[in-house]
Amino acid sequence: MRYFIFTLLFIFTALPAFSAEGAKESAYDRVIRTGVLRCGYILLPPETIKDMNTGKLSGIAFDLTEEVAKRLGVKVNWIEEVNFSTMTEGLNSNRYDAVCFSLYRYSLGAKFADFSVPLFYSKTGIYVREDDHRFDKDFSLINSEDITIATVDGEMSHFIAQDDFPNAKTLSMPQSTDLSQMMVSVETKKADVTFLNGIVAKGYMDANLGKIRDISGDAPLRVYSHGLMFAKGQYDLVKTIDLILSEMHDHGAIDKILDRYDPSGTTYFRTYKSYKVQK
Repeated sequence: MRYFIFTLLFIFTALPAFSAEGAKESAYDRVIRTGVLRCGYILLPPETIKDMNTGKLSGIAFDLTEEVAKRLGVKVNWIEEVNFSTMTEGLNSNRYDAVCFSLYRYSLGAKFADFSVPLFYSKTGIYVREDDHRFDKDFSLINSEDITIATVDGEMSHFIAQDDFPNAKTLSMPQSTDLSQMMVSVETKKADVTFLNGIVAKGYMDANLGKIRDISGDAPLRVYSHGLMFAKGQYDLVKTIDLILSEMHDHGAIDKILDRYDPSGTTYFRTYKSYKVQK
């Protein structure tokens, strides 16, 4: 299962849209003129789910985007399924206006795209075999030349291993590798440990009970915010959707959507309210 890989190996070439009069048209102007928000999307439950019999979409990212469009007074055209390696290409070639999926909002990605305000947060855990207790009380023991970390090139596991555990060896897999293979590598003892987004890890662990565990507990290696992604420089569209998302946070609409798919509230970390009522 792939999740939230933000590749840094592309050279981005933006192709501007034009109105009928020949003047440059922003993404915001085009959305308002046509009444349609064009979305690229990534299929990854429970973010985006596709019924293979009917083709109908659902999921957190789907429900959230449809609510944004409703409040803006436009419709959504779910125009193209994309993956983490090709999503920015479609933005910059103007095939869609946004990647309507929750992606990491982080500094390296900000060089190449703009992101909405946070939708929610997720943690990066430390995953080992069920019977391995070497690092339970001291994560720094991972930083040893005797330890092998499973990583995927260009994915966050690669950067965490590089920055936090430089003395450890890495079992590095190509960028196109399904992220679940990092967990498989630990389970089959090709690696000792891996670092993975908790949302992705939960899917693997639910399907492979008693094989892998997260030792990070209340001290995750990283906590990341997630947002919708837009082509660099489309400020009017980003600011407009930011306002709508902030309103949805204030009204509890985003929490209600998350509650449908994560009723325990332990996988998707909700945002704090932006105000406090004095008593």
